Amino acid sequence: MSSRPRSFLAICAAMHCSMLLCVALLCAAILGAAPLCAVSRAAPAPQPPVQTAAPLVVPLNSTPKSQLQGPPAHPPARPKVAAYFEAGPYWEFSLLQKEITKALQQRGVAQYIVFPNEFHISPGWDAPDSVYRAEARKLMDNPAIDVIISMGTEATKALLLENNGKTPIMSVDVADPAGAGIVDPVTGKGAANLTIRYTKNKWFKVFALFHEALPFRRLGIMYHDSPEGLSYSNVREAREVARERGFNLVEYPFLDKAESIESCTKGVNRLMQQGIDAFYISALNCFDWTQANPQKIFDILNAEKIKTFARDGSVHVSKGALMGLSTLDYVPLGKFYADHMAAKLGLLPPNTQLEEAAYTPKIALNLVAAQKMGMDLPLVLLISADELFDATLAGVDKAHASQ
Repeated sequence: MSSRPRSFLAICAAMHCSMLLCVALLCAAILGAAPLCAVSRAAPAPQPPVQTAAPLVVPLNSTPKSQLQGPPAHPPARPKVAAYFEAGPYWEFSLLQKEITKALQQRGVAQYIVFPNEFHISPGWDAPDSVYRAEARKLMDNPAIDVIISMGTEATKALLLENNGKTPIMSVDVADPAGAGIVDPVTGKGAANLTIRYTKNKWFKVFALFHEALPFRRLGIMYHDSPEGLSYSNVREAREVARERGFNLVEYPFLDKAESIESCTKGVNRLMQQGIDAFYISALNCFDWTQANPQKIFDILNAEKIKTFARDGSVHVSKGALMGLSTLDYVPLGKFYADHMAAKLGLLPPNTQLEEAAYTPKIALNLVAAQKMGMDLPLVLLISADELFDATLAGVDKAHASQ
């Protein structure tokens, strides 16, 4: 086994105050948390329960727990009815829904909200936009529904097109709210009945972080050529950062609407033929480990020593991506939506302090992938990382460092 990872652990154990300054140099300087707009903020990606590499997890920042709240002083006469609407299944959606439910339980209000199966809507990713709008219209026209949890860009856009202006919409896990026209890019404001978390310029900073940390010349990116496809892969931001920082963005816009494994494999092969030396793993269905198995795609990229960056970090980094955004922050995100939903339904006292879920960027790294590529990762990047994955570190599956 290489001595580099173990040497790094020894370094981490010996470092104290002087090294804490290094932690901020990369994340805080390049990807520092942007001010949160009044209506909405951007969602960090959660981690599905799949992991093959034994991780050394180093959480450098912890989010304070929400103030717990008991049951309302005046319970509602009937349970509040919550609908759930997604264009199709995606691993982040189900995990975030579970986190919201758990946060409602912690607030002591879960027993006053029901999620009927008849109002769990998931037409499928191959469905035309007219179907999404028809389902959205039914939800908005139903007076029995008190609140709608809207998962993803397409479901939220359909609801806003059929918006009755009254039923609260909890819009969760939207890849690019401003680019999709859901919120104003300057103020972050959207429809009056919309709740969404939005971090201004988040994805611009993500691409800048990747290029600063692991310099490359030609970044590959692929997507389905539609407004939603451009949003899921953050193409608008990638183009602008490429112009500003002087690298070439190599695009493959020919994915099928379902973003199938076959279509993605073809796209990766075409991008490699065009000489990419880095690849952006975006929010595509072919990278959903609960619905597909993209391991071969990861193996192909690693075999060619192509640097990979995953926007939905931890799960992909554990499977072989070199670097990504860590997914340690979805708990406060669940609390954010639970609090705002309970408040909209009148289940919390008027002056209750609600969870704000301030976004703090975190980094995940795969040390084995770096070693196989013959890369010596900069020490400042290693110190800045919140999660390190290394299957060779037996016996230290989870090591925690407090700050």
